[in-house]
Amino acid sequence: MASANVPPDMIGKYPGRVGRSVFFTVVSGFQMNLVNILAAIIAANVLERYPHVRIAFGESGCGWIPYALDRMDFEWEDRFTDLGLKMKPSDYWRRQCKATFQFDRIGAKLIDDMGAESLMWGSDYPHGDGVWPHSDRYIKEQFAEVSPEVTRMITCTNAGKFYGLIN
Repeated sequence: MASANVPPDMIGKYPGRVGRSVFFTVVSGFQMNLVNILAAIIAANVLERYPHVRIAFGESGCGWIPYALDRMDFEWEDRFTDLGLKMKPSDYWRRQCKATFQFDRIGAKLIDDMGAESLMWGSDYPHGDGVWPHSDRYIKEQFAEVSPEVTRMITCTNAGKFYGLIN
């Protein structure tokens, strides 16, 4: 049972408690690596050259995004204006990127800092580590201080538009 949630390739390499520790490390911190991916996409002018491309960071959480955008904006304005970007990195994010999350208490407090239009909530159904079948409870807890309009946008409208299911 100790290795029930460890990916199969990790079980052989890291048996028992070591494997669980490695898995904990991976699932607790993979979002931080997404900053490098987002920065690389922006710095390489991908979003500038392809203004209609849309990028979704799936199962990424969202609490990391406001810090990353603020830092990228600062660095760009301070010493990287030669990259050929015509907008701040945060403007590219708001125009072309989305992030999905299940439960992110920090991110829910910072919705305005990253733009509600850039967020998509998901239950991770049918995965056992998702919030389903308790989705209603998680939505109520997480969005208790958020308006019903913004909650609907994040839990329904944004994904519908992103995937072309609604206009």
